[in-house]
Amino acid sequence: MNPITPAQLTWRLLTVGELTRVYLDEMRRDFPPTELKPLSTVLNSEAAGDAHTWGVFEGGTLVAYLLMVRPKGARVSQLDYFAVLPQYRASGLGGKLLAKLPELEGTAAILIESELPEKADDPAMAVRRLGFYARCGARDIGWTERLFGASWFRVLALSAPDAPVLGAEEVVEALADCYRRTMGEPKWKQCAEFFRPDGTPKLF
Repeated sequence: MNPITPAQLTWRLLTVGELTRVYLDEMRRDFPPTELKPLSTVLNSEAAGDAHTWGVFEGGTLVAYLLMVRPKGARVSQLDYFAVLPQYRASGLGGKLLAKLPELEGTAAILIESELPEKADDPAMAVRRLGFYARCGARDIGWTERLFGASWFRVLALSAPDAPVLGAEEVVEALADCYRRTMGEPKWKQCAEFFRPDGTPKLF
């Protein structure tokens, strides 16, 4: 298969039916059950206007998908799930798609939670993910995050073209605001905790 260039691809938002098929046929293969939200949660978030999903197509064939969390009023977008379909991998396409995302989203930055290698079930995979995001220009702000009292992540930020670079504290505030807007008070504080580089928690 000849490498695909971004110019050959079309981006558009997926319909509910398309997203359901992507979840059942692609996401369940691409992500372990422990990382995957229930389909009902994904669809409810989209119905509420808190999330949307980009499909990337070559003609009528799906090449990649990107699930975004972007509640009303948020200044950033959060990358929830991203995968290139298996037959299109290992060609550098993933990095090119991620680089285009800030422009399409039109927000100050794309925020990414990437599994902390020291706490990961597959540390090597977690290291590769961090390396991939770094090569795409995402900045590791040095903070860590614990979700639902169990899963640990590093917090990354991919700035939009020509947008001011958010400081580490601003990134965390913006990410916390996404959780606040989607989960409400006080539930979000019970689900998401943020820690500075020295390990001290941020209080909200």
